[in-house]
Amino acid sequence: MSLLNLKKSKPLAKPNLRSVEDFIDDALLYAQGKVDFASKQSAEENSKATATNSVVPLKKPDKLKGMRHATFTLTPQCIDKLAELAARTGKAKSALIREWINEQHQKLD
Repeated sequence: MSLLNLKKSKPLAKPNLRSVEDFIDDALLYAQGKVDFASKQSAEENSKATATNSVVPLKKPDKLKGMRHATFTLTPQCIDKLAELAARTGKAKSALIREWINEQHQKLD
């Protein structure tokens, strides 16, 4: 690759300026799998489409209180075994680790 390949090219077309509401509507329609974005529709068509398709607002899952990310160093064999256990049980790897920690802690009590 030469330095000419890294040179920034000029955009082919001017960017289409849209309102925040249009952007959010586009995102909601995209999340629902619809191809006709609000920016391609008129405002009247967009309001009709929103009313007839009953757009459901997306909700982020609530974070469990007290949960924090942790980093562990595991051997490749342990990683493979953990993945196999997760596949067999249908539980998340982190849930399996938490269960094991709780079991080990109960043994000490």
